[in-house]
Amino acid sequence: MKLVFLKIRTISVLFLVGALVAGCSSDLQQTPQTGSQVPSQDGSQGQDDGANQNAPDDRVTEVPSAGTIPSSQFELIFDTTEFTVVEGAGFAQFPITITRSEEHQSDINLFVSGVTAVDNEGLGRRYNDSVISVDEQQTQLQLSIDLGPRPIQTHERSIQVSAIDADGEIFAQVLTLRVTPTSAPDVYLLIGQSNMVGNSEDDARQSGRGGLDEPVERIKQLNVTGNDGDNFPNIASFTNPDSLVDTNNPVTLALDPLHTGLESAGTKTGTRIGLGLSFAKRALADTTAEILLVPAAWSDTGFCSRETNLLPGVGWSATPQTNVAFSGTLLHDRAIARTNLALEQTGGILRGILWHQGEADSNNSEVCASAYAQNLQDMVRSMRSNIEEDARGAVARGPDADIPFIVGTMSMGDGQLPFSPTKLLVDAAHRTVGEQINHANHVNSDDLIPRVYPCGVGSCIHFGSEALREMGVRYYEALISTLP
Repeated sequence: MKLVFLKIRTISVLFLVGALVAGCSSDLQQTPQTGSQVPSQDGSQGQDDGANQNAPDDRVTEVPSAGTIPSSQFELIFDTTEFTVVEGAGFAQFPITITRSEEHQSDINLFVSGVTAVDNEGLGRRYNDSVISVDEQQTQLQLSIDLGPRPIQTHERSIQVSAIDADGEIFAQVLTLRVTPTSAPDVYLLIGQSNMVGNSEDDARQSGRGGLDEPVERIKQLNVTGNDGDNFPNIASFTNPDSLVDTNNPVTLALDPLHTGLESAGTKTGTRIGLGLSFAKRALADTTAEILLVPAAWSDTGFCSRETNLLPGVGWSATPQTNVAFSGTLLHDRAIARTNLALEQTGGILRGILWHQGEADSNNSEVCASAYAQNLQDMVRSMRSNIEEDARGAVARGPDADIPFIVGTMSMGDGQLPFSPTKLLVDAAHRTVGEQINHANHVNSDDLIPRVYPCGVGSCIHFGSEALREMGVRYYEALISTLP
């Protein structure tokens, strides 16, 4: 790299200097070990400037191009120029030593920024002292990488640390940050009705070695109880941990059918599949962590009250309803409770919510169909707000938090067309969900029909196994499209 000597005799440059940016939670370990850990949340060590915590440090507009820039008057000395940054593990610090020529009698201002916009993503930084007075010889740089909405891969970034004195003389040094992803599992919530449960053909599961539905060691599931009156005899059972999961074995290898628990022999007698496992297999390519699926769907349920509901309150409403046409909140409450259990058991991070439903709200009830889009919005905003915080903290909770919400369109298989007027209202809500809800998208399943894609059990209201495997892939592609 060519070394460039740069002098700026512009005193006004100093008026463009602000303090450094506070970062989000992460860890920085040096190679070799030279740094020490510092608190990650309370900011008790390090100086912040109140600016955008992940914005570039642009206190000097005449920032030199990336590279090492020597100075004849002073120098920053680092124990090492290569570091490993662990995503989301908390602030860490490492020392900088300042040496000066005998005649140098000026304060030195420090600043740091990624060389490119990508280098700056999620980067938090601050100093114990960002202005080095004449009688000081050391400071501590603190760096972090925050936990973003999507998993990341191991990669390197280039970070430039620079210094400028009162005469405008600059010293700059480029550091290499090796970014290591968090090891916290990626958690996905599966909700809705029968197509999310998985009503494929009987004997569709191919879970043997090399089979399309073979379990994968890195894909786990919450070991849930089945959707029946034995497990859910009353209202209280829908949020009782003893009813929600096998508390003796709460997290297991993910195996279809996901919405039934693992049996004592380590397998399941059910042979139907859903879309969850193929979704998780596609997601593996973009993460180094384990994936944890939280099954919480229930067949023949919706926002609309159903005569077949196990209990009057079984439904997806976010809040109690006064109109008897609408269902209760029990499935909404159960989904939140199961997700909370999953986060508590694994320390995982909620990465998305997958929904497939609609038929139960479009059975010739104009009241339910007309309200479907709003009910969907209310449910999503409630779940984003009320599921307990994970390692990302409060920034990842709230009605418009960047937790992707993905829906699938209803089957157009044999006998399903033409859609009734009420079903068209629900279908429109699915196709425009990205316009109504932040960080939401839909999966178009119009082509997943016979003969190429056989139907599931009962009728073509249910997708078959080939369609469900394809839907899982499409759900993941739709999910990542909602994130920056």
